[in-house]
Amino acid sequence: MFDVGKLRAGRAVMTSLAIVGVLATGACVSTDQPPPSAALAVSAETKAEPPSSAYLRMLRSQGIGTSIPARGKFVLVNIPSYELIALQDGVPVLRSRVVVGQPRTTTPEMLSSMSALQFNPSWTPTPSMIRNEGLRPIPPGPQNPLGRVLFDLENDEFIYLHDTNDRALFNRPQRALSHGCIRVEKARALAAWALGVSEQEIDAMIARGTTYSVPLPEAIPVSLAYYTQFPDEAGQFVSYPDIYGTGQAKERPAAEPVRVAEKPAAL
Repeated sequence: MFDVGKLRAGRAVMTSLAIVGVLATGACVSTDQPPPSAALAVSAETKAEPPSSAYLRMLRSQGIGTSIPARGKFVLVNIPSYELIALQDGVPVLRSRVVVGQPRTTTPEMLSSMSALQFNPSWTPTPSMIRNEGLRPIPPGPQNPLGRVLFDLENDEFIYLHDTNDRALFNRPQRALSHGCIRVEKARALAAWALGVSEQEIDAMIARGTTYSVPLPEAIPVSLAYYTQFPDEAGQFVSYPDIYGTGQAKERPAAEPVRVAEKPAAL
């Protein structure tokens, strides 16, 4: 038979130890729960979109840049102004002149993503370029029209960004000269920013001479857009020629103040 006295004494000891344990840990661990309203406030704060930069607010006030995120890397190419802008957290960190497609081989508007860089690319013309222009494949090297760096874009139209061997094209005021792809004047600087390395490291990658690809740490969204009213480096909206004849210049009223760009010289 059980000794009832011993059983009761054991229970008393266990109760005393439990009380001592609670008192001992009470100074380290809070058992208070935050009120429901405070918990909801914290949850809403963590889910809220980060504030936009002044540059993004300026663009969006004119109906531009709605796809640009407030955080992370983003590349915007504005076709009529022949310009590429790399943004970090909604702030321009790199601006470069570009060459875009001719009116008969236009650069399409699209939202894509850059996933990898290809160093020392070879160039193979399309069948129509071979048939109509007599062009031939060109191996990697200083005479390659793709230059030394190609920026892969995910799309079905074979449109991408790339370097070029013809640097003089960037000095022309009218730069709608390509078959649709975008030639970037500051290709090395863009490659360094995309990979998160220095331009010297990009030069070393090019110096290997072989054709190879390097994936980006994470894909970078790229927007190819068409705005005839677009801000310059000073933040003033400039009116650019409607190079593809879209009629956008008439449909979109100019923002104030607007400075009119000089008419491009004929080729």
